[in-house]
Amino acid sequence: MRHTAEWWSAVVAEIGATGDARAVARRHCVNERTLKWWRGELHRRRREDKRPAQRLLPVVVRAATQASVARADELEVFVEVGATRMTLRGAVRVEHLAAIVTASARAC
Repeated sequence: MRHTAEWWSAVVAEIGATGDARAVARRHCVNERTLKWWRGELHRRRREDKRPAQRLLPVVVRAATQASVARADELEVFVEVGATRMTLRGAVRVEHLAAIVTASARAC
């Protein structure tokens, strides 16, 4: 018999009340390891539900004109990921920028 996540949630809540996963598993005729897996799975799902959705920001690419071409040491790149804001000045390689954004997103 397959149970729903809601059913597992109620059974997992019993562990919190009694503190005895083995007894709860026996009472509901389920494997203790399966019950503990569901406890972790439900915890992971709650954490994911609390995460803010990632925003995709617009990127505007303009054709360079002779007047708008800047030297590499004059460039500024502004990066905002969550509450983190960075200003990068000078020549910035694409690989470095990608690594910085990825690391910032992971830290949030």
